[in-house]
Amino acid sequence: MTGRADVVVAGGGPAGLQFARSMTGRSNRSVVVLEANDALSDNDKSTGGTFDRVIEGFDIPDSVVMDDCADVVFEAPGASEHLPIPGYVLDFPAFLEFLGEDAEANGADVRTGCRVTDPLVEDGRVVGVEYREDGDEKRVRADLVVEATGPRAVLAGPLGMFDRTSAQRGIGKEYEMEGRYDLDSMLFRFDHEAAPGGYAWTFPAGDGVFKAGVCWIDDFHERHGPDDAVIDDFVERWVAADDRWEADERRAVHAGEAVSNNSMNRRAVDGLVAVGDAVSSINPLFGEGIRPGMESAEMAVDVALDAFAAGDTSRERLAPYERRWNDEKGLHWRVQRIVGELLYDFDADRQARFVRKAGRMDRAGARRLQQYELSARDYLSLYPFDPSDVGKLPRLLRHVRSARDRLTASRRSTPGSSPGR
Repeated sequence: MTGRADVVVAGGGPAGLQFARSMTGRSNRSVVVLEANDALSDNDKSTGGTFDRVIEGFDIPDSVVMDDCADVVFEAPGASEHLPIPGYVLDFPAFLEFLGEDAEANGADVRTGCRVTDPLVEDGRVVGVEYREDGDEKRVRADLVVEATGPRAVLAGPLGMFDRTSAQRGIGKEYEMEGRYDLDSMLFRFDHEAAPGGYAWTFPAGDGVFKAGVCWIDDFHERHGPDDAVIDDFVERWVAADDRWEADERRAVHAGEAVSNNSMNRRAVDGLVAVGDAVSSINPLFGEGIRPGMESAEMAVDVALDAFAAGDTSRERLAPYERRWNDEKGLHWRVQRIVGELLYDFDADRQARFVRKAGRMDRAGARRLQQYELSARDYLSLYPFDPSDVGKLPRLLRHVRSARDRLTASRRSTPGSSPGR
């Protein structure tokens, strides 16, 4: 069975649903969304922690916000600092359902229980997708395919847009708990005892509810964690670790993986654009995915509308999306990948020094940190220098060269770009 649409979106996470929501809200194009889970809310892999750019920038209603905070707390062994960064905690399943319902209200056809398996390619051009529904093999042909399958990169992988094998990998797990939570802040703790090679967190989630979780990057976890580590054990210890909260009952578990690089990946080929985690639209410093995923979707919609107006969804028409992402995120995120490589490898003393330095940032500096737009002076003021950094330079330089090579290759293959941009 073969269907037809102007646009088919593979994946019903924040990036894919935002693309459908925006495309149908700004045009009369027919859009089909194919989500593997039986309900959008089943795609519950995120903590739901986010910031005002998502809430205000994408018109997210209060009904899907569990709590909001005036600031963020950074902690490490022997250090605790408040940063003036307002935060929000989403009811992530309800958030996904809202995005889907809004897209449907605009005319999108959102289908669940439909697992995309392969791109449909003819004469080197993506012309649709193959998927499974109720055990049947089906196809949808489209003028434009949107790859939004998350870190599985079901389409981007086979098309050579994102090399998962060379990327960093990490995992995270969170318990949503009923109980007492005495903080009014989102708390992040950098501490190898709590989260070897990563960080632990707690978020308020409404009256009598809080979220507590642990995440780590595999490479650094191997250096700082026990060989037989099970992430559930760390989450359970973290839940029980502090008298500022007390758990009565666990009511939900959220877990997911991250596969990330500097995000300087190919984002457009003939007939397809890739958004969100499918091409590593994850900030490499703190791992935020909701905001950059939705931003990538908006950038892609801007270019897709121009491509449809010209009657041409070739890479030549779609590549400005890739160029815009690389120009806006490239330098900042390459530097933040390097900073992240160092941060998650710090010993306890340097973790504490980093937290104290972050606490000295003024409101404007904290805003730049939250927006991932730190200046060179910011990095110098935040970084706890140590002579041992010299030995890490070869590894860090490899990341710089790798990012530079990917960005150069992208620009060479992008019409209208030049080495000086």
